[in-house]
Amino acid sequence: MKKTTYQGVTTLEVLEGADNYNRWIAETIKRFAKSPILELGAGTGNISDYFLDKKNFLITEYDLRLVSYLKKKYTSTKHVQILQLDIAQKPSGKLHESFSTVFAVNVFEHIKDDEVALKNAHRLLKKNGRIIILVPAKKFAYTRLDKNLGHYRRYEKQELKNKLEEAGFTVEKIYFFNIVGLLSWIIRDKVEKQNMQLDRSQIALFDKIVPLLRSIESVVPIPIGISFIAVARKI
Repeated sequence: MKKTTYQGVTTLEVLEGADNYNRWIAETIKRFAKSPILELGAGTGNISDYFLDKKNFLITEYDLRLVSYLKKKYTSTKHVQILQLDIAQKPSGKLHESFSTVFAVNVFEHIKDDEVALKNAHRLLKKNGRIIILVPAKKFAYTRLDKNLGHYRRYEKQELKNKLEEAGFTVEKIYFFNIVGLLSWIIRDKVEKQNMQLDRSQIALFDKIVPLLRSIESVVPIPIGISFIAVARKI
């Protein structure tokens, strides 16, 4: 496997403090997840932390520095395993059809050939297993920050649905997530001319309103958002 480096490590470190936001994402995914579970592109474990109650949990990451960090972080968590895995490459046959759930948070936009990556994820799942992914939404919202983070794209709903189906999945649902995040993402691009990194103070402020935002989005379908969450089943 080639040695690669993730461009957004600084952003991952900033998001470590967004406890409400990370919990919201994780608990949304957990509603659809069943063990054994594999996480793709775990980064620094911001979402992984909320799955430590799950048995048979495999955390994967393709950046060797982050793999080393994760191994140290979870060294005393016995039922968690850490593995270097590049989902853009065909996974080892030992992993094929081994998981009931594969999930990824902000991963596929970093992969040039995301269609191949989705097919590789399909290989990891047992029959009727689920893939759950969170990806950036709406092409018009692609900004300099997206480019700086190494994003190849933001997705449209039909595009995401088509790619999942072409990879062999039946799509159960695709919906928008975090409407406030999209507005702030666009406004930030217009206002900030120099700093193309997420700011800790901005993240902390947003994290304070997450409980209210979460309660609203739990009962009111939003027409747009910064991300899509997609849930699909292997057929």
